[in-house]
Amino acid sequence: MPTDVERTSPSSNGMTLSSLATPSLSHGPSPTLAPQQPSQQPSPRLMNTHLMSRERSYPRDDYSPSSRPPSIRSASSHGRHRLLHGNHARRPSSYSNFSTMSETSLPWTTKDIGFHAISGVLNDPAKRTASSSRSADIAAVPQASISHVRRADFDAYLQHIAPVFERYQYNKLTNHDDGSTTFGLPSATSQAAMAANAAGDGSPSNLPVPVVTSPLGSPSTPVSSSSVYHGASSRNPYSLPSQHVMSTDSLVSLDSAAATPPPRDLPMLENVPSIFFEEAFHLENPRTFDTVTEGCDVVGHSGPNPPLSTNHILQEKLSYYLDTVEIHLLQEIENRSSSFFEALSNLQALHQQTRDCVNQIHTLRARMHQLAVTEAKPGLEIIRLHVRHRNLVKLYDALATIKDLVAAQPTIQILLGQADYFGALDLIRETRAVLHQQDNGIDWRQIRALVHLSTQLDEMEKAVAAMMQHDFVSLLLSDTLQQPEQLKDRLVSSVMGLLATRSLAESLQDYKDQACVHMKQLIRKHCPTTSTGRDKDDEENEELTKALASMPFAQFFQLMDGLLDDLLTRLQRACTYDQMLVELIDECAAEQAQDAKSIDENGQNGQNGDDQSDQSEKEDQVEQGKAMSHQVVTTMAEVAHVRLGKLLACRHEQHALLNPTDFYRLCHRLQSFIHESETKCGRVCFGLRGTLMSQQKAFVDHFHMERIKQASQLIDNEQWVASEVPRDFQHMVELLCNGGTAHDDADASAAQNDANDTAAPATKLLVVDTQSYYVVGCTLLIIKLFDDYLRCVQQLESMATEVLQRLYELLKLFNSRVCQVILGAGAMRSAGLKNISAKHLALASQSIGVMVALTPALKTCMTKYVPEKHRVLLSEFDRVVMDYQSHQKEIHLKLVAIMNERFSVHIKAMQNIDWDKDAVNGKHANTYMETLVKETMTLHKVLNKYLPKADLQFIMTQVFQSFTHQLAHVITELEIDTSVGKDRVIQDATYFTRRLSSLQGITPPTQEVLEAAHTIVLATAITNAAQNDAPS
Repeated sequence: MPTDVERTSPSSNGMTLSSLATPSLSHGPSPTLAPQQPSQQPSPRLMNTHLMSRERSYPRDDYSPSSRPPSIRSASSHGRHRLLHGNHARRPSSYSNFSTMSETSLPWTTKDIGFHAISGVLNDPAKRTASSSRSADIAAVPQASISHVRRADFDAYLQHIAPVFERYQYNKLTNHDDGSTTFGLPSATSQAAMAANAAGDGSPSNLPVPVVTSPLGSPSTPVSSSSVYHGASSRNPYSLPSQHVMSTDSLVSLDSAAATPPPRDLPMLENVPSIFFEEAFHLENPRTFDTVTEGCDVVGHSGPNPPLSTNHILQEKLSYYLDTVEIHLLQEIENRSSSFFEALSNLQALHQQTRDCVNQIHTLRARMHQLAVTEAKPGLEIIRLHVRHRNLVKLYDALATIKDLVAAQPTIQILLGQADYFGALDLIRETRAVLHQQDNGIDWRQIRALVHLSTQLDEMEKAVAAMMQHDFVSLLLSDTLQQPEQLKDRLVSSVMGLLATRSLAESLQDYKDQACVHMKQLIRKHCPTTSTGRDKDDEENEELTKALASMPFAQFFQLMDGLLDDLLTRLQRACTYDQMLVELIDECAAEQAQDAKSIDENGQNGQNGDDQSDQSEKEDQVEQGKAMSHQVVTTMAEVAHVRLGKLLACRHEQHALLNPTDFYRLCHRLQSFIHESETKCGRVCFGLRGTLMSQQKAFVDHFHMERIKQASQLIDNEQWVASEVPRDFQHMVELLCNGGTAHDDADASAAQNDANDTAAPATKLLVVDTQSYYVVGCTLLIIKLFDDYLRCVQQLESMATEVLQRLYELLKLFNSRVCQVILGAGAMRSAGLKNISAKHLALASQSIGVMVALTPALKTCMTKYVPEKHRVLLSEFDRVVMDYQSHQKEIHLKLVAIMNERFSVHIKAMQNIDWDKDAVNGKHANTYMETLVKETMTLHKVLNKYLPKADLQFIMTQVFQSFTHQLAHVITELEIDTSVGKDRVIQDATYFTRRLSSLQGITPPTQEVLEAAHTIVLATAITNAAQNDAPS
C-alpha cells in the first residue's frame, strides 16, 4: 500500500508564496498549487496542525506508524500520525542508536532508541491506567464559528516579504556554496542549472523549479523548492504562522543529491522555550503551568466539549521539545565518550605502576632487616653501656646533693635558736639556690625526698622575718625617748634583714596598724570614763556621747586642747621616723646592691636574666617600702581626724548655740590642728574638716536667725524719732567704709580703745563718706549687725558664701519691714503711732539712704573672703541697692501725694467762695489759701531739716508743679462778674506766689497762677461783647 509520501507527485513541490499564507487543507495529493477559491472554507484545526508540524533533516523511507516501538507510541503518537496526512511528513534524523552511532550511517528513528528513551519512559502506554481516555471516547468537537478571512487581506504583507523570501529560498537551494549569488536573485549559471534540472527525468536531483508567485499572482523568479527547506530554521516553527513544512519529495531529492553525508543537523535548542531551563521551574506554580500550556483549557472547565485539537497540538509541542532535548543529550554523550575511555586507559596504566612500586618496597624492607641484624645492633649495644655508666655517675652526685640539702634544715633550726638571723637567712638563701638549680637536667624540687623542702624553707624564712618584724615594730613604738642616731643604729640590722626576706612592706604595714591602735587608745584615754563594761561598746558610746554633750564648754575646750597637743606630738614623732626610715632604706638597698655586684664580679652569677629580675624586684621593694613609710603618717593623721570628728559631732547642738567668741576660739584651735597635721602628712584630711564645717554652718544659721528676729522686732517697735549716734557706731561705719571691721586687726582695736578713752560725746548725725544722715534706733542696730556678720566672715572664712547669703536676707528684711511700717502704715499698729507724718517719712528716707551708702562698702568687704568661683553672687548687692533706691523714691512720691490730697481739700473750699460778694476772710488772703501755704511751708521746714538738698529740691519741685498747674486750671474756670471778685482772686494768687517764693534752698514756683488770675475775663464783659457782635 503506497504511503502518502509515495503518492505525492513531483509537481506537488511547486508552490507559491501565497500558498504559504493559505496552505492546502486536503488530505490527498494536490495536482496543482493554484490559489484556492474564496468559497473553500479551511478547517482551523487542520490549519494549525500543518503550521505546527515538526521538521526533520532527512527522509525516512521505512516510516510507518505501526512500526514504532510501544514505548514511542504514546499519547503523542496520535497527533503525530495525523501530521502525516496530506503532503507533509517528518524529516528523518541522521542520528542512530548510541551503541552504533559511530559505526553506521543509517538514518535515526525513535524505534532505534528502544524502551529506554526518555519519551518512552515518560509516555509508556503500558503504565497508563484503565481510566485513560482514548480518542474514540472523546466527545465530538462542536462546530466553531470562524469569521471569513479573504485572501486579499494578506496581499500587503506578502508583497512586503516577497524579496526576502525569494533570497531565503535561493540560499537554501545552493546551500551557500555558490558564491555567484547576488542580493536576492541567483546568477545566470544558477538559473541554467535549475532549468536543466527541470528538464530531467523527474529524479530527486532533477526536480522542477518552482515558481514563486507574487502576492498579486504574477510569476516571479523561479527558485528550487528544496531551497525553501534546506537547513534548520532558527525560528520557532510554532511562533511563525507563515512557515510551512517541507514535502517528502523535496527531502528525498536533497538526500540523494548529496554525494557525501552532510554534517549532522540537530534541531535548534532555541526552539524549546526558556522557561523549561529555569532553575525555579515548578509546574505546580499556576503561572508556570499557564505559560507551559499556553493558556489551553487542559482540564476542560470551559464547557462540556473542550477544544481537543488544542490539547493535541500542545502534546505535539511538548513531544517536540522532548525529542529536541534528547537529541542534544545524545550528542553531548557522543562528544565526551572518547575522553572517558582515554581516562579509563590512564587509570589502568597507573594501577600497573602502583603494583611495581609495592614490589620494590617489599624488597627494600628485606634488605634493611638484614643490615640491622648484622651491622646496627652490636654498635648500639656498646653505646648503651656508655650511657648507663654516665647515668650511674650522675645518680651518685645527685644522692650526695640530696644528703646535703636534707641536712640543711636542722642547721637552720640551730641558728634560729641562737638568734643568728643573718646566718639562718644566708643558709636558707644558699639552700634555695641549690634547690632551684637544674644540675645535669635534674629538677631537685621534683625529687620525692625534697618535695616539701621548698615549702619548709619558705616557712623558716617567714619565721625569721616575723621575729625581725617584731623587733622592728617594738623599736618604733617604744614610748622611751631615744635619740634619732641611736634609734637609727638599732634599726639598721632589722631593715637589712627585712629587705633580704622581702618583708619590709609587711613590717611597715604592721607598724602602721599598731600606730593607729595607739592613736585610738590615746584619744580614748582623754575622753571621760564610763561605768559600762568594755564588752558593751554601743552602750559605752551612748554614755560617752551624753557625757560630752553635758560637759561645759570650758571643760570641753580644755579636753580638746590637751588631746590635740598629744596627737600632734605623736604625728611629729611618726614624721621623724618616716624621714629616718626613708634614709635607712636607701642606705641598706645601696649596700645590698654593692654586695651583689661584688659577687657577680667574682663569677658566681651564672644567669644574667635571673639577676636582672631579682634586681628589679629589689628596686620595687625599696619604692614600696618608702611609700608604705609615708602612708604610716598619713593613716595616723586620718585616724586622728576621724576620731576627733566623732567627738566633735557629739556636741553639734551645743556648739550651734555657743556665743560667737567661744565658737570662734574653738574653731581657731581645731583649724590650727588641721593645718599642722595636714602639713606633716602632706595631704588633705576630711574627717575633722567635714564635721567642723557642718557645725560652722549650723552656727551661722542660728546666728542669722537670732539677728533676723532681733532686727524684725526692733523695726516693728520703732517710734521713728531721730536718735543720737554713739562714737563706737560712727567708728564701725568708718572702718566699714575703709574695707574692714571693728575686729579686723590690732590697729583697729587700738583705735577703738583710744576712742573709748577720749569718751567722745554722741552726735546727732551719722556721717557716711562725708554725707550726714539722721538715723533711728533700728538703723543703728542694723549697722551693729553688719559688723557682726563681717566679723563672722573674718573668723569663719570657709563660711563666706553662707554668710553672704544671710547678709542679703538681712538687707532685704530691713527694706521690706521699713516699707511695711511706713508706707504701709504698719507702725500705727505695731508701734502705736497716731499717723504717719512727713517727719516719719523723712526719717525713713534717711535710714534707706544710709543703707544705700553702706551697701557698696559691704560688697567691698565681702569680696576679700568670698571664693573666686562664688564671686558672681556679689552682683546681688547691686540689685539690693536698686531696691533701696526704688523704695526711697516711693517715700518721696508719698510726700507729694500727701500734699496733693491736702490741695484737693483746699480747692473744694475755694470753689465754694462767691468772689463777687464774699469778702476776704483771712488776714492776707482767703483762709484756704493761707492754710495751703502754711502746710506747704511746714513741709519744707521738716524736709529741709532731715533730707539732703537734692531730695528736698525733688520733692518741693513736684509739689509746686502740681499746685500751680491745678490752681491755674481752677482759676480759669471761675465765673466772676465784677472786678472786685477778680481782685480778690489776684490777691490770693499773689499771696501764694510770694510766700512760696520766699522758701530757701529750693526753686520757687512759676508765675502761672498769677498769670491765670490776671487773665480772668468778667462775665459782664463777655455779655456786652456778645451783644455788640449780634446783628441789629
